[in-house]
Amino acid sequence: MTTFPSPKTPTVAIARVLRGLGLTQGRGHDFRVEGDYRNGERIGTYVLVLTRHADEVIAANADEIERLTGETGWAFRVSIRYLSATGRPTTSVANYGDRVRDEPPATHEEPPAPAADPDPEPQPEPEPVAAADPEPTPDATEEPPAPEVPAAGSPSAGYFKGARVRAWGRQRAEALRWSGSQAHLVAMASSAGLSYDKNGVLRDRRRPGCAGTAVDETRLAPLVKAGFITVTEPYGPGYKQVNVTQDGAEAMHLWVIYRPTPVDKDRKQEREPLRPLLGGEYAARRDQAAAEAQRLREAERAALYAALEELHFWEAWEDARWEVWATVNGITHRLGRRAPVNWMPTAEDMERHNLSPEAVAGLHVNALRFRRKPELPKSTPIRPLHVAPLPPVPPRG
Repeated sequence: MTTFPSPKTPTVAIARVLRGLGLTQGRGHDFRVEGDYRNGERIGTYVLVLTRHADEVIAANADEIERLTGETGWAFRVSIRYLSATGRPTTSVANYGDRVRDEPPATHEEPPAPAADPDPEPQPEPEPVAAADPEPTPDATEEPPAPEVPAAGSPSAGYFKGARVRAWGRQRAEALRWSGSQAHLVAMASSAGLSYDKNGVLRDRRRPGCAGTAVDETRLAPLVKAGFITVTEPYGPGYKQVNVTQDGAEAMHLWVIYRPTPVDKDRKQEREPLRPLLGGEYAARRDQAAAEAQRLREAERAALYAALEELHFWEAWEDARWEVWATVNGITHRLGRRAPVNWMPTAEDMERHNLSPEAVAGLHVNALRFRRKPELPKSTPIRPLHVAPLPPVPPRG
């Protein structure tokens, strides 16, 4: 009995398990093992399933594949979905992401109708009963009355509107989650003195012409990515000015008015991402970019599933064509799983081998549809959202 050493990579681990199930690896065969890369970094390994036969084998041995790969130390997850049109399984195997297990479509059979009684006995009609007044349900509870909104133009309406504005402003200020140093940096960017010198050092110049004080720029990146601060070159390359955006100016106003408690952060935590301003322009742009990216991903997913449907239909047609070709040529052992390219049965073959006219007609009709094997579309990698930066606002004096 041949023993193999433990796999050193997840690619070897999953390929060895799938080959042990009788599947063949490589281009034009049952499966290939690929790596998924995002931003130039490999985030995981997945199996590209190429044939319907491989889908069926993987679906039937999903739990066994997960168990065997788990024993090697490279655990893979097997997801199974069922296409609505054909009910065939579509599988995906990867060592990252979530696992999906759809229930196989069940065939519903109508129960047989009960046999009718030939001589049913007449049943006495029930005596009419006087309708009683419905009693209230003891568990029923009345809904609380809706709060009354003050009439427009009244003094109470003004107080009510002001309270709502203050509550919303306090919520936006608390959601900033700034530290004291981050708030101080935004305040410096609101003036005209925060800029980079010719040596690339960030300095705060409180008065024109002074050398200024060096500022730690590690706190700057999270504020820029959240849309509070922008770095521009208003006077040409080499001269970088740091200003607040409209969201930054509004956030600074909320910070001064409502005075939320600064978050205690160390230097590492001050480099972590910040949340954009609630209800701000940058948050709206980010949501729009996320919605567009989601729309593109859903379109790619729909195109992939449509291509899989077409590929599975082509495989079924290719199997039927091979059966006819094997009958005509007297082949009992399937070699290569393919019939010769562009081969179709003739009228002489139909008469000599007693082929079904309906089956042959279906082959000829689909031959016009499948001039070549359908190809799966290429999916684009997931990239970080690109949000247009906000323009700077004029600095206050």
